[in-house]
Amino acid sequence: MNRAKIFAAVGIGLWFAAAAAQQPASAAGTGTVTGHVTCGDTQRPARLATVTLFGIPKETTQMPKMDANADPEAMMAAMKSAMSGLSNTTMVNTQTDINGAFVAENVAPGDYYVFGAKAGYVQPMYQVQAAVNAGADMHKALPGVVVVHVVAEHAANAEVTIDRGAAVSGIAQFDDGTPVTGAVVSVVAAKGDEKQPPTEFAMLGAAGGLSSIIAATDDLGHYRVSGLSPGDYVVRVSLPLKNMLNLTGGSFNFSKMLAEKPLIAFAPAALHKADAKAITLGSGEDKRDVNVTFNLNGMHTVSGRVASAEDHHGLNAATVMVTDVNDKDFVRSASVDAAGNFNVTFVPAGTYELKVSGAGDTEAAKKDDKKEEDASPFSFSTEKTIKSYDDMKQPLIVTDSDVAGLNLELTPSKTVRKNLDLGGILGGVVQK
Repeated sequence: MNRAKIFAAVGIGLWFAAAAAQQPASAAGTGTVTGHVTCGDTQRPARLATVTLFGIPKETTQMPKMDANADPEAMMAAMKSAMSGLSNTTMVNTQTDINGAFVAENVAPGDYYVFGAKAGYVQPMYQVQAAVNAGADMHKALPGVVVVHVVAEHAANAEVTIDRGAAVSGIAQFDDGTPVTGAVVSVVAAKGDEKQPPTEFAMLGAAGGLSSIIAATDDLGHYRVSGLSPGDYVVRVSLPLKNMLNLTGGSFNFSKMLAEKPLIAFAPAALHKADAKAITLGSGEDKRDVNVTFNLNGMHTVSGRVASAEDHHGLNAATVMVTDVNDKDFVRSASVDAAGNFNVTFVPAGTYELKVSGAGDTEAAKKDDKKEEDASPFSFSTEKTIKSYDDMKQPLIVTDSDVAGLNLELTPSKTVRKNLDLGGILGGVVQK
């Protein structure tokens, strides 16, 4: 996606309404919200739809920019900043019954946006994005979004109508006609200068379910993304090339997974978003046969070794990134192996910046490497850094052949870099 959407791992209780006539009771100091969700195109009940009560934030924070060419350490810092905004988020999810009725119990007093979400209908995140684009005040009522005021020991009512969203479908394939399977397809704004919703709204991306925002290609390469607002879009397909997730002793090696960036293609057969063909979607429009081809002709490999400038031994931890100087969003990358060797694949001819980051000598982490007071219910670090090395950059030109035999020697750092710990970030949010 052209903007980062943060989906936090939090527990949300799902409550089911038994009947519209029931008068539910909430705990002392909380209120109840009841109502119905109706499909705008059919005027029939929205059965088993998700209903989200989203507390209108009293304060908002700017969503941090996550650059495609950021190294894993920078990505984790941005993620930590984004996660901190979730402490200002109040959200209650429930579900409609077979008659489109819903009930939300034990809702803290306050003002809430009320969103309805169902496959094929405009998703809450797109409603919020449209409001942000229009310059709406995110602390007040948003255009087209129901607002309800919840009072303790009282029941409030909210009647919600959801609109049929636009949809895009097609086939992803390689240039030899074989299907691209297991790729992630998203439909993103044609213009890359959209304003970002505040961090507090990040969880809305998961309110309607991830399947309503992105799609995975099936065994024939087919995809379909629905629930889109009217607008100009491009289709983006992200193909993971290497599964580096390593679970050892209950810990994940998350840094290596971040280092291996997927191969991206835009419809109809572009590697750069600027070369993609934009599509215009009207309200509820179903656009088909928007196919995407991964053209692998003319691709090259950049390979070499990352080593210490002191004694020339290979470093067993580092990320090598190759970024197009004319398109900062086009990045190919790889992590080094135990001897410091790397292979950055699928690099077309062009002018690049080569960057080595996160370099170090590491060893397997032990359970007692982490102080007890810093422990979290999540653990994503399998390595302990013994010695760190400074980042380095250098220009790189790729013409009509592979670039091999690069010898990248790094200077030792004065301090030892802390290991990436996604678990600490998620744990901190959960513990709040």
